[in-house]
Amino acid sequence: MHVLTNTIGEFPLGCAGNWQTADHYSLTPVQSDWLLDPESLTAKLKAQATQFRVSLLGQQPAPILPDEQKWLDEHAAGTVREVILWCDQKPWVFARSVFPQPALHDEQLNLSHLGERPLGEHLFRQPDLSRGPIEIAQFAPDTVLGNLHQQLGFASQPLWGRRSCFRAAGQQVLVAEVFIGAAAIYQE
Repeated sequence: MHVLTNTIGEFPLGCAGNWQTADHYSLTPVQSDWLLDPESLTAKLKAQATQFRVSLLGQQPAPILPDEQKWLDEHAAGTVREVILWCDQKPWVFARSVFPQPALHDEQLNLSHLGERPLGEHLFRQPDLSRGPIEIAQFAPDTVLGNLHQQLGFASQPLWGRRSCFRAAGQQVLVAEVFIGAAAIYQE
């Protein structure tokens, strides 16, 4: 189901990058705090803002990219969900979630009806939630996500992102989060 017709670009935008472990980068303390925090990003964003909301760019069946398949037990097809997370009316995060079809219809996870509710809030309520290692990437201004950043009204700059695979209810959900210019990670 494609929910929001947007001027940002074709859904799905994707999140292709040179994902690495944190030891490949020299991160500042502020960058480390945002990129490597294993707790809920949704909760952290809500603590930073008086208003928080989710804009759903789309959620629909789509091929899982080869780089994403390694996290999802080699599933080739699944559902892609892309959103923008807003704090105090400013876009802070582009998030892409990918999950195999069985996760979409799992009764415990109930991912098919999230709409504009935050996935992170939903995932971190799962009693058996575990999170895999966090990978990070930097996105150049000339990438799809760099273009998104500029279309949202920000100056051209490299963007930081993180991703990891969550497991709950016997299912997997790969979540990538790329910080947009208004985010505190850039406010050093």
